[in-house]
Parts: sequence; structure tokens; C-alpha cells
Amino acid sequence: MRIGRFVGFLVFVVCVLLTSHPRAHAAARCFVETNQCIDGRIAEFWAQNGGLAVFGFPIGAQEQITIDGQIRTVQRFQRNRIELHPDNARPYDVLLGRLGADRLAQQGRDWYGFAKGADTGGCRVFAETGHAVCGDILTAWRSNGIQLDTKKSISEAESLALFGLPLSGLQLETQADGTKYQVQWFERARFELHPENTPPYHVLLGLLGNEEYAFRTKPAPTAVPVSPASPAATAVPAPTAVSFAVTPEQLVTRLRDMPMGYWATDGNGFTFAAGGIRYHREIYYYAASTGKKLVRMSINVRNNRGYGGDSIYLNPWRFTLVDVEGRQYTYDVATYALTDAVGVGYIGAGQQGGGDIVFEIPKDTSPASMLFVYNSTERPVRLIFDNNVHQ
Repeated sequence: MRIGRFVGFLVFVVCVLLTSHPRAHAAARCFVETNQCIDGRIAEFWAQNGGLAVFGFPIGAQEQITIDGQIRTVQRFQRNRIELHPDNARPYDVLLGRLGADRLAQQGRDWYGFAKGADTGGCRVFAETGHAVCGDILTAWRSNGIQLDTKKSISEAESLALFGLPLSGLQLETQADGTKYQVQWFERARFELHPENTPPYHVLLGLLGNEEYAFRTKPAPTAVPVSPASPAATAVPAPTAVSFAVTPEQLVTRLRDMPMGYWATDGNGFTFAAGGIRYHREIYYYAASTGKKLVRMSINVRNNRGYGGDSIYLNPWRFTLVDVEGRQYTYDVATYALTDAVGVGYIGAGQQGGGDIVFEIPKDTSPASMLFVYNSTERPVRLIFDNNVHQ
């Protein structure tokens, strides 16, 4: 009887120790190929979500950089940048950089202007960006994802978390070494078709981590002295936009069908309005990160151009919120949880469109203005909010 009680006590102690012991960190792993090591949560994430095939070798040690106004610990890899966000609960405590979008921006290419695709059979068309993913690239996209649950199968949400939305269709591009490949850009990756390789290596991921880091660290060009006889170049003013702000009462009188609170009219023929600003700790199953809050507002864009005038492309990506400290924020994924989220598509002459959009900002700040990029060749329109109050 005593032996049985003693054994039971031992089992109890072991269970307590096992359940109370903190989660073990992944052991360090070093790579002679780049003379770099990974460890801890980054090593665990790297191993669980694709390893070499998805991220490549590490090209630097862990470092701290500023992302969206916050200092984050990151580590750069050949194909992406892994970021630690300890204020988020697992598995969202580790996020990936948007190197696909960042690399296109470095190249001076506006992905909004890429030709949109259609379903040619067996494709997945993403309404959010207007691009279709097909064939071998779709298979590769669906074959990998960030592990968000305990299921062995990979869901579309997990593939989205890893690679993001498509930013282009399949297009032929010349690489740095002069070779030409068909590629497709995503928020966090560039898929490349290599028909010279046997499957599954006929679809590879571009080395965006290498390219993005090399671009950022390349030395500035040497200044060329200008002859005193040469005329001075005319300075180009920084892009600004004429903006107007009115009270809700004035708005009702001047723009009855756009009761948004603030509005700006651009000289190129459209009106951009926003209002109904609300603050939330969480929206449905999306909770704000520690120290932050969700800002929800309604927006409306009206195309005032006459019959036959150019359309305006509406997409959440084209809106940027600016807080009172001047920091900028792109829309938050919680936008897609709304039944009345801002739509994606073209607004024809004489038409209007819009919906609600969500941003995540620090608790101790508030919105000051919003930028709307409606055309890659035009400067953004700035809508200014009045009477900002921290909430």
C-alpha cells in the first residue's frame, strides 16, 4: 500500500515538473555555407515551416531593426527575413518580412500597374489583388505554409501566411546573371519556373533576402563635381497634395451622398472621403497586439470624371494611415473579417465605391491623415483629420 502511494506521488511530481517546465528552445544550428548560426525561436520556426527550401541559409546574425516604429529582433535569410514579435501569442510571435513587395519597391516598380490575370482553368484568382495563380506555381504555393494548427494538411490560410497574396501574374523577367525566367511575385516571395530542373526543383523561390539586403547596404554613388559653368538643376518639390477638411455638418450640405466626416477633392477628378473613426481592442477573432489598438473607419471614393474618363482602382493596399507623430501604417488583416470591408476593383466614371478598413496603431497615438494612391504616375492624395484625440 505504501509502495503504491509512493509510486503515485512520484508520478504526480513528474507530471508537475513536465507541465511547469518552460518550452525548450531549439538548439543552435550552424551552416558552413554562410558561416552563420540560428537558434531559439527563429531556429524552431525555420525548421517547422520549410527550412532550406523556403528560407535558404542565414546570411547574418540576429539583429535589431525598426519595423513600423517598433524595434524588433530579426534574422536575414537568403529568401526572407524572420522577425520576432514576442508581444503576440504563438504562432504569431514570429512573422515574415514582405520582401516581395519591398524588392519591387526597390526596383521602382509599382505592382498595382501589373496586368491582371484571369482563370484560364485550374487557377486560383485572388480578388484582393486581381491576380491569378495557376499550374506548377499554384501547386508549389499550396504545398507550403506556416504551421498555424496541429493538422498535418496545409490550409490556404497557412500558405497565405507564408507567401502572401500574388502581386503579379506569370511574367518573363531577366535575372541579375542575365538569364530569363518566368516568375510570379508575391508579398513575401518570388516564384521562379526552372524547366531545366526535374520536379520538384522546377519551381524555386528567388533569393529575395540576398537581393533586398544587398540593395540596402550598397555604397552610395560617388558624387560627380559639377562645373561652375553648368546651370544649377531645378529642385523638384516633395510630393504633396491639396487637401481640405470640413465638419460633418458642412459635409452633409456639400456632399450628401458621401456622409463620411472628412473629404478631399483632387484636381484629377475624384473625391476621397473618410470618417466614422472607431477604436477597438479586438475585431471578431483579431486582437490588437500588446500596446496597440485597432482603428476602424469608413472610406468612400467617388470618380467625378465624365463619361469615358479613366477608372480609379480601389484596393486596401492603396490606403496608408499616418498618425500624429508622422508614422505610417498599411491596412491590418482584420479588415477582411468585416462584412462591409472596402472592396477591390475599378470605379468607373460617375461611380463610387468603398467600405470599412482597419489599421493597427500604438495606443498612445491617433490618426492625423490618410494617403490614397490612386495612380502609380500621380502623387498621393492626403486627407487630413481634425480634432484628433488619444483614446
